[in-house]
Amino acid sequence: MESKSTDDNKIKFYEGPFYLLSNFSAHKVVFEGEEYMTSEHAYQVSKFSDIEIRKKIKEAPSAFLAREYGGSKNGRKEPFDKVSVMEKVMKAKLEQHDDVKRMLIKTADKIIEKNHPEDYFWGTGENGSGENMMGKIWMKIRKEIYGNN
Repeated sequence: MESKSTDDNKIKFYEGPFYLLSNFSAHKVVFEGEEYMTSEHAYQVSKFSDIEIRKKIKEAPSAFLAREYGGSKNGRKEPFDKVSVMEKVMKAKLEQHDDVKRMLIKTADKIIEKNHPEDYFWGTGENGSGENMMGKIWMKIRKEIYGNN
């Protein structure tokens, strides 16, 4: 079986030149009929049914604060399919921004990783053992749209 684990075959987007793929990048996103400052705002708002929490997250002055506010357990939607919602948010971002489309195309057939040291679900975590769900979603979207692995 062919291995694609060398760093030459990986695109890392937590920081650096592929940062546009991050939910924290400065790209407004219209999602489910509302405009959000970033895709992180859109995703975090989607987790809640409580109107006040949704408003607080939507109006957060940064993606970082939107994520922090989104960590609340109160007023959450149950059940909430976080992977499915994240994929929809990421597709919306891609469809609305040509620079993000160009960046995704530029990844070619490389492995895409969210190399966040503290995120073991959406990212690879500090030691690379994380699930990398955001990277997997970007690769799935890329394959669906552009036919690249």
